[in-house]
Amino acid sequence: PLRIWNVDFDRPCEPPVKKASVRLWENARIVSMADAPPGADVVNNGALLTHEDRIIAVGSAEEVLAHPSVTNASMLDRIDCKNQLLLPGFIDCHTHLVYAGDRSREFEQRLEGVSYEEIARQGGGIRSTVKDTRQSAQEDLVKGALGRAKRMCSEGVTTIEVKGGYGLTLECEQKMLRVARCLETVLPVSVHTTFLGAHAVPEEFEGRSDDYIDLVCSVMLPEIAKEGLADSVDAFCENIAFSESQVRTVFEKAHALGLPVRLHADQLSNSQGARL
Repeated sequence: PLRIWNVDFDRPCEPPVKKASVRLWENARIVSMADAPPGADVVNNGALLTHEDRIIAVGSAEEVLAHPSVTNASMLDRIDCKNQLLLPGFIDCHTHLVYAGDRSREFEQRLEGVSYEEIARQGGGIRSTVKDTRQSAQEDLVKGALGRAKRMCSEGVTTIEVKGGYGLTLECEQKMLRVARCLETVLPVSVHTTFLGAHAVPEEFEGRSDDYIDLVCSVMLPEIAKEGLADSVDAFCENIAFSESQVRTVFEKAHALGLPVRLHADQLSNSQGARL
């Protein structure tokens, strides 16, 4: 699939004016992503042929110009790329794009030698962001996420995985995932949403992590799946979060609901997350 946009995000993003269903992008240096030594996968004087939103031919100008869609086209929209580099869009496969609050002080603490684990046990880390995100209106979360996503798009990102996990209640997780979903309605980006309800034990479930996992599996996950808000399910398998057996319970429920899984595994210790 082909996505085209103007990277001037100070004005609304609009598709190019439609002139013809077949477009020839010529005079380009194309990164073909072929299995070749570094540098050998760049096609100089390359061309790209598209039909509506699909790429139908890519290669040297000579090869593409000989394509039947060019020779038989009654109307051909030709675009001069002016020898600029043309390459596939970037995919960011792990982001926490939707959140509120500021944890810059924690960077200072880490530089001072305080561990990630200790910061979390002091109430910082994930729980700190949960508190701020719960208190934020959906409109404010949209504004913050939109600004971050715009910067990513301006650097060539065309697909973003966006996780929840800073709500830890059904209502707030729904809010986060709706914000993530809305990004692709206003920006030229594909969004893959991930439900990360098993990100941390919320304060109200302190000492009752099994009860929280039960809530995730019996209430949150089914409702999220029913609304179609998530494309996958994630969890944090770690000694400051959830055990292998707890995460297995979440993953089995996700599997039963037809949702693929991904995992924050073994970040601080060998918690058997990778094995799981």
